[in-house]
Amino acid sequence: MENAPLISVIIPVYNVEDYLERCLESILRQTYTHLEIILVDDGSTDGCPKICDDFQKKDSRIKVIHKENGGLSDARNKGLDIATGAYISFIDSDDWIDLQTYEISMEKMLTCNAQIVAFNVLRVYEGKDFTPNLSEDYEIMNAEQAILTTVGNTKVRTTAWNKLYRAELIGSFRFLKGKLNEDEFFTFRILDKADTIVYLHRECYYYFQRSGSIMGKYTLRRLDMVDGVRERMLLTQRKYPSIYQETKLSFCEVCLYHYQMILKNKNIDKDGQGRKKLRQYRSEVHLCRKDVVGMTLLNRVSFLMSNSGWGLSLTAYIRNILKYGM
Repeated sequence: MENAPLISVIIPVYNVEDYLERCLESILRQTYTHLEIILVDDGSTDGCPKICDDFQKKDSRIKVIHKENGGLSDARNKGLDIATGAYISFIDSDDWIDLQTYEISMEKMLTCNAQIVAFNVLRVYEGKDFTPNLSEDYEIMNAEQAILTTVGNTKVRTTAWNKLYRAELIGSFRFLKGKLNEDEFFTFRILDKADTIVYLHRECYYYFQRSGSIMGKYTLRRLDMVDGVRERMLLTQRKYPSIYQETKLSFCEVCLYHYQMILKNKNIDKDGQGRKKLRQYRSEVHLCRKDVVGMTLLNRVSFLMSNSGWGLSLTAYIRNILKYGM
């Protein structure tokens, strides 16, 4: 495999000592072996720094960066800064991948002249058995089709980690530091730059579900997602008008969902700034009856009522009563 293209696998690491070895073994045992494995220890306070160093001694393909804690985006960016591969992959350190992931992805990348290969994801729960779908089926998409699948977070998805990218596609673009939902800002922009995206039906990525993860508790930082979904909507309005309707509805739904979550977690928005932001955002987008055709009666009423900022407040309050009895 000497002439095979080099894949740089970037793995941010932070306090995952119980899961890190499983992740690394799934990379080291790949049937595609021409890999550069970049471990970015993001200021871990557990045994992760030693695990990273020990694995580096075992395999010359591994590079380790130890840095102060700066968050997931910063860790990925540090990996991108030193990556030398013609292709880039991101893996979260508590997840792992099928042993043929890079072999299959690279074969499709080259034969289909693609810039991105996205693979199917299987949620895995601790203590529960699972059987992955090993289908050989795949789909070829353009940027517009791929971005559309991110609306429902299906197939290509909004996540950065279930994909293999041509490095030149990412170029100097970097993740936004400090954003909780960093992938919401990254993925649609990179998809927009691609001519051809291949989606593999094979479940190559094992997405481990654990308590205490960064996304487990609702905080106002989750409103970062609203900013990302809004930017995707504005991009489609400008460049892909045929899917603007879907991204517009998705944005309105996200505003309503997060307003409900703030009402459900009353103490997180004491100064009302989170609710104010959502009311302002929602009032920027007007929906009419033709926009909500096919929805349930509750959703049609909810979406039309939420056209104004205060209508959003009332709608979220009513929906929370119906859902939670508040």
